[in-house]
Amino acid sequence: MNLKSYSCHSCTNENCLIKKHIQTEAIQPYLKQKNTFPCNKKQQFILEGAPVSGLYFIYEGCVKVFKQTANKNSQIIRFSKNGEIVGHRGFGTNYVYDISASALTDSILCNFSTDVLIEMLHKTPPLMFDFMLFYADQLQKSEANAKRFAQMTVREKVINGLLFIMQKFGQTDGFINITLSRKDIADFAGTSTDQVIRVISALKKEGLLTAKGKKLGMPDVEKFEAQLKETQYFLEG
Repeated sequence: MNLKSYSCHSCTNENCLIKKHIQTEAIQPYLKQKNTFPCNKKQQFILEGAPVSGLYFIYEGCVKVFKQTANKNSQIIRFSKNGEIVGHRGFGTNYVYDISASALTDSILCNFSTDVLIEMLHKTPPLMFDFMLFYADQLQKSEANAKRFAQMTVREKVINGLLFIMQKFGQTDGFINITLSRKDIADFAGTSTDQVIRVISALKKEGLLTAKGKKLGMPDVEKFEAQLKETQYFLEG
């Protein structure tokens, strides 16, 4: 794998905050200081409690961000894909990461060290402004989701989780474009693997879900979404 070919200039992730400002003259010296590396499926690249080593941008692939709960279970906080940022919760405020992250698929990750990124933000005000908007949006979503999540039944949590995963990764040929274990779905939905299996089984009997091995699909997305709309729950945008 020739990692030199994964430059910011050749990147096609227009949603990446760095890519958005790629033509800015002030940002050019810092692009050369980016570290790019492959991350194999299931490989962990951020360890909760480890020293913060900057921010990660997904050039290609899918990852999960998770943390350990009080009873030592895993809680998946988010799934991220091409162009998205990982590790931003600890950037600039903590000396250690308060989350972990690992690859769901073979991925290519870009990393800017904390010192490089802070200097880049100071030298590029438009980029700093976009980061401020990004953090404000993340905070608003986090607060809104916490309130909704506390009121959901187990079934609603599983449906909400599956809808979010489908919206994030899309569907091809009737199946969601990523295959997750039932445990990953449970860790994201905030429930147990057994409960996820039961809810998925019920949704399949109701014709709301189809399955092929671990793959899941929604034959009628609007009908599936209506399961939440009836109780006035909505997904993160």
